[in-house]
Amino acid sequence: MVVTFVSTGLAIAGIVAASVPIIIHLLLRRRRRPVEWAAFDLLREAMRRHRRRSRLERLLLLAVRALLLALLGTALAQPLLGDRSVMVGPRTLHVVLDDGIVSGVVDADGRMALERHVDDVRGTIAGLSSADRVQVVLAGRPVRALVDPPTTDHDAVIRAIDGLPAREGGTDLAAALELVGETTDAPGVHEILIASDFRTGSVDDAVRPPSILGSSTVDAPRLRATSPATEPVSSVRVADLEIARAPWSLAGSESTRLARIRLRRSGEAPAATSTVRIGGDAVVAEESRAIDWAAGVREATVEMQVAVDDDGGELVASVETAGGADDLPLDDVRRTMIAGRRPTRVVVLDRDEFGGVGRLDRWRGSDWFARALRPTDDGPLADAIEVDRVDPASVNERDLLDAGLVVVGRPDLVSDEFMTTLADWTRRGGVAVVLPPGAETVRPWAGPLLDAMSIDWTAALEPVEVDPPRRLATDQPRSPITRLLEAELPDLAPGVSIVRRLPVDSFDAAARVLVDDEGDPILLQAAVGEGRLALFTVAPELAWTDLPVRPLMVPLVQEIVRQGAALARRGRDGEVGGAPPVVADTSAAVVVLPNGERVDWPWTVEPEIDRSGVVEVLDLGERIVERRAVNPAVDSATLDPSSIDAVRAWLAPSGAVEFTGAVVEDAAPERGSNLAAILAVVVLILAIVETLLARWFARGGVVARRSAGLTGANADAEAASRARREVAA
Repeated sequence: MVVTFVSTGLAIAGIVAASVPIIIHLLLRRRRRPVEWAAFDLLREAMRRHRRRSRLERLLLLAVRALLLALLGTALAQPLLGDRSVMVGPRTLHVVLDDGIVSGVVDADGRMALERHVDDVRGTIAGLSSADRVQVVLAGRPVRALVDPPTTDHDAVIRAIDGLPAREGGTDLAAALELVGETTDAPGVHEILIASDFRTGSVDDAVRPPSILGSSTVDAPRLRATSPATEPVSSVRVADLEIARAPWSLAGSESTRLARIRLRRSGEAPAATSTVRIGGDAVVAEESRAIDWAAGVREATVEMQVAVDDDGGELVASVETAGGADDLPLDDVRRTMIAGRRPTRVVVLDRDEFGGVGRLDRWRGSDWFARALRPTDDGPLADAIEVDRVDPASVNERDLLDAGLVVVGRPDLVSDEFMTTLADWTRRGGVAVVLPPGAETVRPWAGPLLDAMSIDWTAALEPVEVDPPRRLATDQPRSPITRLLEAELPDLAPGVSIVRRLPVDSFDAAARVLVDDEGDPILLQAAVGEGRLALFTVAPELAWTDLPVRPLMVPLVQEIVRQGAALARRGRDGEVGGAPPVVADTSAAVVVLPNGERVDWPWTVEPEIDRSGVVEVLDLGERIVERRAVNPAVDSATLDPSSIDAVRAWLAPSGAVEFTGAVVEDAAPERGSNLAAILAVVVLILAIVETLLARWFARGGVVARRSAGLTGANADAEAASRARREVAA
């Protein structure tokens, strides 16, 4: 058992004060020069007889007084008797509060997990000593210190945590503990309390917490945590929302869109019924669809056709589940944006042919691609698309303004500087389609292009002949670009033959869109920032393949453009606690976040998005030029319980953790038995004893048998003489 002190300074002051009587005693022992007089021998004899007794009396009184002062200071310092090591300095409680999306789980009593943790932490803080300091860090992304630096104003801390809402971002306990670790190197006692249910959505196995050792002069901080939740819960969330045939232009008469909503269940998966709704200011009328869940089924996809408003806007998908089978309402809504009706500008980087392209066998790949975009000169697609042909040798950044798609028909003529410009444009959400130059060339255009796009593919300098000719495989890879053609590809693909191809290597399986019957890629795709790159390894012209005259050409080009643009638009949306939405409009001046905060654009530091909603991008005239959606971090909303052993192993880098069943009873750091009251009683007794001893040793103050004027041996003689006189009388 070791004694620690709440106020170590007072204990030290008491010990120092105990030396005061000793110093006074030593100062009063100065020797004086004796003066001889007639009766000096009698006094010398009396002093000799009582010297030892007098010395013992003085030392006893000195010890009592010194001990009295030392114990008084120790009692004021509030000594604690316990198993803790001796620590010097103030005591600080660091509270890590999980307010991420998983903390929004609602129990059977209608209380959120966060509300329960706040109540427990409030009780813990209310029971602290007035000298204890408290820091509060919120672990929901974006992680932030709610109360920092640590304060002794406990009422202010309680007011700060009261009514905290659960946020829609994921939980990052590792980052929160790292933030706490920045303050644990201060001298003193440090206790860390993690208040969380520790469901799987709060414990990220890919990120381990930091080591928290404290300063070199004190013990490592004590780590405590609430016990992981064991109650089974269930949730149905909107995992994804996409416009399956969201066109890259909404001009023309087409107004019906196919919305695909992907649902996912977490936790328990009982039989239940959910209702999916599509609304928002982008649709003419709200649509709904019911889905029956069989027990154990965790994923489902709902497709609904919706009529889109001419002006576009926000598309909102929501889900409601009957029968109490959804305990987490924060992941029930997802948004995306649909552009308004306006023509889309397509830039084709290729040289004009004087007098037209002439015969079909002289058509270039860019000509076939443009024809597939606009099969006819009238109709909805003709009004929806504006094709601008630009010389690749003179193209610049201004040519990309307002472009929705760039088709690079002659990449060998594009300068390396413009390759970088094109890559930056793509990263901001553009779609670039690159075709190998049909003419024989050995110019190394592929390397600079892929390097600028930060893609690790390798391409040959020149194409190779395929002899005998190959055909497209019947079984094609599953790709988001050709998702809507999957049912038609087995019939359309085998009819396409290939006689020349550009070898490309070092790509992963997810990049393949079309392959030939030998497994070599014909079309590759990759995400570039928020945009998309589609690279043909076979130029769509008759000297390479008969694809341009096959039925597959038009739907393939339409889906490359439509789905590529849809995927790029989805990448521009933001997520709570993650990166903010991408701003593509060059006229942007101000970005208004979902919480109403206005941030100047371009920003030097990315703003933190703490809630879902819509981000509005304004120009200098305060006109809205873009709108972007911000969605909850649904991938972090997994509700399966974590075992104590798993959580202990995850927290191991930060130290040995002690789990508590109830924060109010057990989570407050152990302080041991308080000895202040016992010491106060001892101090009072010593004060009485000191008073009695002082009077007893005062020589005549309480001894009635001694005369008022004599002391020592003379006093005894006088008392005996007085007794004889009384007897004679």
